[in-house]
Amino acid sequence: MICLHARIVEAYNGEQIVLSTVPPLVEDAILLSFGHSIIEFEATLYEKFLHLTKGLVVTCKEFKEHLKNMEDRGLIVAAEFMGKPCWARNMKHGFE
Repeated sequence: MICLHARIVEAYNGEQIVLSTVPPLVEDAILLSFGHSIIEFEATLYEKFLHLTKGLVVTCKEFKEHLKNMEDRGLIVAAEFMGKPCWARNMKHGFE
């Protein structure tokens, strides 16, 4: 089982910097899970992520930590749609 941790914050010159311990491949897989969608329900995004990363063991809790880490760095944005948690691509970064 691969255990991945996210949301490490380090103080540097009085500023807080969010560092990522998430391997780029995990973040790429999360972004690829959006497909052509700009906004996606959290549960659906997790299911798409699991389908794309067959063999990678990431719990729902770890997945949410990755999402929060990516949100802290401005890659995605948390939202609520129809009363359910969802995530949206940050369009300032485009479709990298």
